[in-house]
Amino acid sequence: MPDENLEKLSKETYLKMIKNSIGSKIFNSLFVKNKTTGKISDVLEDGMYSCAFFVSGILTIFGLIDRPHAMVDTTVKKLKEKSYQEVNKNYQPGDILVWEEITFEDGSTNEHLGFYLDENTAVSTSYKEKKVVSHHPTFGLDDHKNPIRKIKMTFRVF
Repeated sequence: MPDENLEKLSKETYLKMIKNSIGSKIFNSLFVKNKTTGKISDVLEDGMYSCAFFVSGILTIFGLIDRPHAMVDTTVKKLKEKSYQEVNKNYQPGDILVWEEITFEDGSTNEHLGFYLDENTAVSTSYKEKKVVSHHPTFGLDDHKNPIRKIKMTFRVF
């Protein structure tokens, strides 16, 4: 029987889970099977496209969305459906960051998702390192003091 004197602290646990995920590859793969051809493939390409799975996986653990998702646009759609508050400034630890699209060497483009922790730290997956990493919320500043990657949208879930 649970101790009546203890209160579960969901936000604190959520933030610690985000911090503890740094260095992890647990969200790198999502295997699917083509029902027609029988071919099995990892749609996240071993961490190349794993940001939405990482963010939505943690949100799912805390009951904040229905299930993990593999795509940024689907995850954002679910956040909007749940009416989570969109914020433009005064970010708080645990907010969900949506970064602008970048273009890869092969010409493909991709948005990116992660978590805000503080004015110097965000946590997301790295397509280069293929694991969860911490970095500056705008991936740093260029020579003209502009964000390297602009934050397009932010959601507050707690």
